[in-house]
This record gives sequence, structure tokens and C-alpha cells, in this order.
Amino acid sequence: MMEVLQPAGPQAGHIHVLWLLMLGVCTLVFAGVIVALLLALHRAPRGDVDTRADVEALARDERKVRRTVGAAIAASVALLLLLFGATVVTDRALAQLPLADAVHIRLTGHQWWWEATYDDPQPANVFTTANELHIPVGRPIVMSLEASDVIHSFWVPKLHGKKDLIPGRTATIAFRADAPGLFRGQCAEFCGYQHAKMALLVIAESPQQYDQWLAASRSPAQQPTDAGAQRGQQVFLQSTCAMCHAISGTPANG
Repeated sequence: MMEVLQPAGPQAGHIHVLWLLMLGVCTLVFAGVIVALLLALHRAPRGDVDTRADVEALARDERKVRRTVGAAIAASVALLLLLFGATVVTDRALAQLPLADAVHIRLTGHQWWWEATYDDPQPANVFTTANELHIPVGRPIVMSLEASDVIHSFWVPKLHGKKDLIPGRTATIAFRADAPGLFRGQCAEFCGYQHAKMALLVIAESPQQYDQWLAASRSPAQQPTDAGAQRGQQVFLQSTCAMCHAISGTPANG
């Protein structure tokens, strides 16, 4: 679940390739800087407190140094242009995800929980869950992101990059899971004291399992049959639990 370097969808795959390229370039540059530093230390003249300063170097024509610095600047520019081009290519690839037969979900960030509403052309089929997303493998997911209070950030690293939720604005993110599994998401923008606990679980399952979950989520809750369950329902509905929690088919509409 925490293996964020193993993408489970095409969007995360594009970002992963870009990350590997950036890691390789930055590692190469870091190694070059360390080698240059060691060479400079090795070639530097030795002296003590009585050694006079070498002021002749100020008037010396150091063509080799100029060529070396020029080559380093050219290499830096080339590497920056490479990373810029790779970023543009990745951004275009992220925007080309096919969205036919997509699942539409409205995700709202609250302090400190997630509200997910599954849209449907039939209003009677619309329902809401909290802190957990079920998605079918192989189908694109289009999510509308909103914030009810402060800035939040939706991030499921195995499926896509980060996307901010800003109060008063609606953002959109699209992704697809190509393998079943349980993927952990997290609010990536500090949003208050309980920010670290604002997690989100994304459960990718087969289309058949997703359809079964969808049907069960749209159906009213089954009435308890044994005395213990009936007592539990009575306690739940008559206490303050029903003020915050909602159960379909009951007066609890928190």
C-alpha cells in the first residue's frame, strides 16, 4: 500500500518516468559538483601562515578555466532544457487520458475528512460516502475537487500527482487504476491541527465487485433481525451519533 514508486495507473506511470529522469539528472549534477570540488582541493597550492598570497593569478590569462566554466554552463543549460521538455511531454501525456465511460465523483475536503459523492444521471442513484473511495479497475475516474473551509490537497501517489482544493473554486483530476488494490491517499496541504490524520483510502476492484458495491451503497440499510442489533440501532438513532452520521433508510441523515 505504501509502495509509491510502483505506479498502479497510467497517470502515475507518466509522473514516475519524469521523476526517474529528474533523479538521474540531479544525481549526475551532484556527482559532477563533488568531483570538481575534490579536484579543486587536490590541485590547490599548499601554504602556511607565512606563505605570501599568489596575486599573479589575477593577471594570468586562464583560458582553460574559461573553457571549463563555459562547458559547465552549456551543460547546465542543456540539462535544464531537457527537463523542461520532459515536463511538457509529461503534462501533455497526463491530459490525454481517454475519459469514455468515466465514473464521476465529487470530492469535498473538510476539516478533517473527505466527502465523496457519486454522481449519476438518475438523482435517486446519487449517494455519498466518507474517507473511502471505491473505483473499478480499467475505467477512468473524473473527480471534481472542492473545499468547504480551507485549502486541502488530494494526493494518491500510486494513481496521480497532487491537486489542490481551494475554497470557492472547483478543480478536476482524472486518473485510472489498472490493477486492483488498496491505495492510500493523503491531504498534502497543511489544513489544521488534525491534518496528519486526514487520510483517504482508494479501493480499486474488479468491475463486478464494483457493481456489487455500487448496488449495496444505493440500497437502504437492512433492518436488524436479532435483539442485540435492534438495541444497537435504537441507541444509535436516539443518541448524538445520528447528528453526524448518515445511514440510508433510517432517520440518520447527519
